[in-house]
Parts: sequence; structure tokens; C-alpha cells
Amino acid sequence: MAAHAIFREMGFAPKEERLPEAVLYSLARTASLLLRELSRVYAKYGLTAASFNVLMLLKHGDDPDEMTQQAIGRRLVVSPSDMTGLIDRLEKKGLVQRLPGKDRRSKLLRITPKGTRVLDEVWPEHLTAVERLAGVVGRQEAKVLVQALNQLREAVA
Repeated sequence: MAAHAIFREMGFAPKEERLPEAVLYSLARTASLLLRELSRVYAKYGLTAASFNVLMLLKHGDDPDEMTQQAIGRRLVVSPSDMTGLIDRLEKKGLVQRLPGKDRRSKLLRITPKGTRVLDEVWPEHLTAVERLAGVVGRQEAKVLVQALNQLREAVA
């Protein structure tokens, strides 16, 4: 059965069908492998997956006036201390800047022209990698997968 494949890949074989665990382990393992592949693309441009995502949010986010460290950290599921270090590194590279926010404790983040250039440079290679990786799933299966993942996220939100 297909559900057993993830257990074999992880190095153990349950005696009975364990579909709920197979779903979550498959999801986690797949996310980890995809992140590793995409990270290779970003590393060529001095970025990590998290820094790429921050730049994407800052350039294409819905509401630029709400792009604080805290708001981005919640969207990316990054701890406040990790978020501070991430933004510090991006700021040191000249890719983002901190601006005064609505109060003294909050800082708005903005992508800099240099950050936009780096994002524009990495984008074609990112898109090629995404299409190559996701392209192994047929269009109909992709729709079903997206729907199933939406249901999982709703269950934990």
C-alpha cells in the first residue's frame, strides 16, 4: 500500500495501516525535501528560504502598512528572536529597511531597491524550480492536493 512507502523511507514498517501518520509524515518529509531544493536556488543569491519569503511579502504583500516584524513572523511562523535576527541580516545586506511604525515598539519593514533587484534576479530560477518540482503532479491531482492541504491548515488554525 502507498501509505507504507513513507514509513519505509523513514526506516520503519508498521504492522497495520497507519494512514493518519502517513499523511502527516509524508507532508513533513515532502516539505523538508522541497525546502532543501529551493534553498539551493536561494543560496546562490545569498538568501535563505525565510529571507526569500520575507522579501516576497514585502514586495507583494497585501498591505504594506501592516508589514511589521511581528506580522511577517506570524505569517512565516518564525519566533520573535529568529525574526529579529533574520531582519537584522537582511538589513545589514541592504535588502530591507526598518521604518517607524504606529508606535515606538513597532517597526514597519520595507524592501529596498537592492532587495527588489535581488528578488527579481532570483525569481526566474525560483519559478523554474517550482515548476520542475510541482510539475510531477498532474493538474487534477494538484487541485485535490491543494484542497486537502487547505483542510489540514484549517484544522490547525
